[in-house]
Amino acid sequence: MRKPTILTAVLLFLVVSSGLAQGLEDQPGYLPLEKLDLFPRDKLSVEVNLEGAILRMVAEATRGDDPEFASVMAGLKAIYVRVFPLSGADAGAVKTKIDRAVRMLEDRGWHSTVKVREGGEETYIYLKEADGKIAGLTLLSLEPGDEAVAINIVGRIDPAQLGRLGRHFDIPQLEKVPAHGKKPE
Repeated sequence: MRKPTILTAVLLFLVVSSGLAQGLEDQPGYLPLEKLDLFPRDKLSVEVNLEGAILRMVAEATRGDDPEFASVMAGLKAIYVRVFPLSGADAGAVKTKIDRAVRMLEDRGWHSTVKVREGGEETYIYLKEADGKIAGLTLLSLEPGDEAVAINIVGRIDPAQLGRLGRHFDIPQLEKVPAHGKKPE
């Protein structure tokens, strides 16, 4: 029963606060998703912008119930999620944009960790390292006929905890990420 209360508080804060990434531009794991020009903003079905104080609030609110999750949240600077419904959209044009974004990530020093191309679906997960630690994650996913997803997580990331983030924030693409050599479920 606590999760809906926490989620409501976070969403209320998001509505009241600005969606600008203040001071994140210099973070190595930050990727301005809008600059990728993947999806028209007015056509998004989901847009999430969790930053700084909001993430700290979530970490503190969950510390008693789930200290491990609170620790994961404490290391993050931002989480951005964009979901674009492909119903009636040109999936080929979106695929071309995702391919362009993949090349741009690789050109900017992001490292590919997962590439899945199966049954027309494509998922790419890239990590950005700084000082020998993971400083950011970007996920691009395309499910023709369904949706396309772009996610950028900025901050200290423990790969073993990505599934936990995916479950807490209902991001199925992160739930499938293998942790420390384990195969996804």
